[in-house]
Amino acid sequence: MNIEAGSADPVIAPAAVGATGVVPWQFATLAHVFEDLHRTGIDSGAEVCVYIDGVERVRLLSEGRGSEQLQNVRSVSKAILSVLVHSLHERGVIDIDAPMSEVWPEFAEGGKQHVPLRLLLSHQAGLVGVDRQLSLQDVLKWDPAVEALARQRPYWEPGTDHGYHDLTFGWGVGEYLRRATGRPVGELVRRELARPLGLDLWIGIDPTVVERITPLRQAAPQAGRTAADVVSLLEDKTSLFYRSQMNPNVSGVENTYPYLRAEIPGCNAVTNARSLARLFAATMTAVDGVRLWDSSTLREARRLQMRRPDRVFGRERAYATGFMLPDPNLPQAGMEFDSFGHYGQDCSLVFALPGHGLAFSYTSTQLNSRLDQYARFDHRATRLAAAAVEAVVSEQA
Repeated sequence: MNIEAGSADPVIAPAAVGATGVVPWQFATLAHVFEDLHRTGIDSGAEVCVYIDGVERVRLLSEGRGSEQLQNVRSVSKAILSVLVHSLHERGVIDIDAPMSEVWPEFAEGGKQHVPLRLLLSHQAGLVGVDRQLSLQDVLKWDPAVEALARQRPYWEPGTDHGYHDLTFGWGVGEYLRRATGRPVGELVRRELARPLGLDLWIGIDPTVVERITPLRQAAPQAGRTAADVVSLLEDKTSLFYRSQMNPNVSGVENTYPYLRAEIPGCNAVTNARSLARLFAATMTAVDGVRLWDSSTLREARRLQMRRPDRVFGRERAYATGFMLPDPNLPQAGMEFDSFGHYGQDCSLVFALPGHGLAFSYTSTQLNSRLDQYARFDHRATRLAAAAVEAVVSEQA
């Protein structure tokens, strides 16, 4: 790892051995944290990227992680969808405050005729799962899953509480966008986000990129809860936790081609840290001439919709319209900062910090080894994000 003293702009070296990259001296602490995570065996297969005011300043890669490597980023997919939604809303293509049933009539079933897209995006729609037992094939085929969601009655009165909408987030947003635009969500992501910004980003991969994808892999468990303890949390099939996380359980097929080729918009985006940071940078300012949002959209998209204990996880969560905001379990840039973004369980984090022009992203193919961290923060992302934020705040002071 080379720290370039006195340089404002990094020179990114190709992946070779160790934690690779040349970074400005201001980000020396970030580079050292990245190295320490690898030296102690806590991380591998990782990438960190930092944009400041629309310009890439840092890109770090693990040993063996090539600059063109891609991976599944799990629920960071929701943030990608949300960037797309706000871009379309700003241009008047959709209206996130109009009833979803106006463009998707079947969605009106179960008393949902007045539910707007905003409530689904902020996890307030009461649709954390569906009563119908779904198979993996139902998810891969799309129509059975969205039909089940359309028929589902909310588990609470929409707008009165919140709980994490996992798979249902992607089904609902994706089908709404398909009905409103006539295009599948994967095509919209490529057309509206990836191509204008030159991003390596897919929901439903192109067969030509299969060889660039590195699978997610489990790390050896550390001291803490055993796998059996985690499984016990998922055994109550009547709980909202089970309905949200396990109908169906897709974890066993995440590395397969049929799963990554399908459109599962809440959790199967394939990309890398550079593309994520570049995407979020473009919500705040022009990146090589492309800006996705104006200042009013930037302000509205990150406005708090609800903060209280999440009905699925039982822990405090704060949601904006499509984005997570900092909370004690998932701090992003830190509780004292006005960031917005999203975590992908055990493998990724992206956020923007508009007050400092910072876009930060972290991805890793090594899943978190601490089983007791299920549904909480990933300590690797937390350490790296804190170091990046500290560097930017100090540089701008």
